Amino acid sequence: MMYRTCPHCGSLDVRRSGMRSAGLSLRHYFRSPYRCRTCRRLFWSVSSRAYRLAVIGGIAVMAGAIGVNLVGEPKPDAAVPEVRPPEVAQIEATVKLAKQNDAAAEHELARMYAAGRGVPQSEKERLVWLARSAEHGDVEAQYEMGIALRYGRGVIQDYARAATWLERAAQSGNGLAQFELGLMYRGDAGIATDNVKAYTWLNLAAAQGIIGADVARDIVLRKLAPAEISEAQAEARRLTEAQHKQSAAAR
Repeated sequence: MMYRTCPHCGSLDVRRSGMRSAGLSLRHYFRSPYRCRTCRRLFWSVSSRAYRLAVIGGIAVMAGAIGVNLVGEPKPDAAVPEVRPPEVAQIEATVKLAKQNDAAAEHELARMYAAGRGVPQSEKERLVWLARSAEHGDVEAQYEMGIALRYGRGVIQDYARAATWLERAAQSGNGLAQFELGLMYRGDAGIATDNVKAYTWLNLAAAQGIIGADVARDIVLRKLAPAEISEAQAEARRLTEAQHKQSAAAR
């Protein structure tokens, strides 16, 4: 129980006094009016409400301090690594490898420029990377470079250079390159006609099932002497064996 004394006469004979709310202000919220029965004077004293709120506040502060000690200081969110879409990462990896003279990556980058996939569409850039890939030994790129030069697709038509690239691809076993090269030697393009070479390459292409190669080969066959046929077939066998050895060495 809380005892109050009159600040004027020191009497303990005091009682709670009533007061109209109109006469109260915010500072009276935590104080209550009392009247001394001895000297009949009015005074204000801290109310029990204020003591209760002080106790509750103290308990809340202590509970918060205990919680912090148990749990620890809140840690800032850990840095979340940037997640990039798989296609973006793949494009970046392809470009990086292509710049390091990786023939397969150079060829893929050429295709990306052709389709505008991940990079701006550009025929000029396509041919740049296609030529680099062909130089570094990609057989498909060599074939595509030969076709571009033969038909003048994006570059100046050049039969001699076309034949060079097609022959490199054909020697590695590319059936389409063998077919195109056979047609060129047959007299279908601006290089010297050579029916023995034409038959050789068309024979190899036909063996790989290239459509139309067998028909073209048989047309050339009628123009060859028996000795020339034997020569062409022997050369075809030699090239096939060389391709098998090349494939085995690459494994």
